[in-house]
Amino acid sequence: MESRLFAEVVRYLRIAKAVLAEPHGFFQRARSEAGAKDAARFYLAMSAILAFLTPVANLMGFPSDVIHASTNAQMAAFKYAPIFELYVGGSRHVWTGILTFAFMAAKLPVFVAFYHVSAKVLGGKGGWTDSLRVAAYSATPAMAFGWLPYSDFLFGLWAGLLIVPALHYLHAIPWGISTAYASFLLGFQILYVVLTGGGWLIEP
Repeated sequence: MESRLFAEVVRYLRIAKAVLAEPHGFFQRARSEAGAKDAARFYLAMSAILAFLTPVANLMGFPSDVIHASTNAQMAAFKYAPIFELYVGGSRHVWTGILTFAFMAAKLPVFVAFYHVSAKVLGGKGGWTDSLRVAAYSATPAMAFGWLPYSDFLFGLWAGLLIVPALHYLHAIPWGISTAYASFLLGFQILYVVLTGGGWLIEP
């Protein structure tokens, strides 16, 4: 059982490496994947790794805020974990891990729908499974490294940039349009943080 689990973790880490090292080739190959199972499992596996490592960073003194976390799931988990600790019991760090995974899983269908609608508006030709692949694989930098201190801008930006080849190869959206769309999303996110004054910068 342990050897099988280890083998699965290694397999998903190799997929993550392929996404990060050769995104163009990876997304081209991703079009030939059979069904949505592989992308969904990859996303959940990487979310589990992120959920395990995020509390470790918290224990080292780095809060999961807009500076030290790459996903809203981590920030929300860090914010609400003390409430679960107070009313349910257990350690807030354990709850941070559990909630990080739960929020990551919950937001996947939302992002799939968002990318699918966006792709159709932009003239994309892919289906729902392709939108799942866009959501799952483009998030790789944030899932793999989003627990690292001072990670937000770097790995959030990297994840945003991966949307460009993902939309191009999986939805057949022209390079210029996919680049403009990704730039809009990144700009909107940065503007939101500036206007809200870093609303997640609240340590419980």
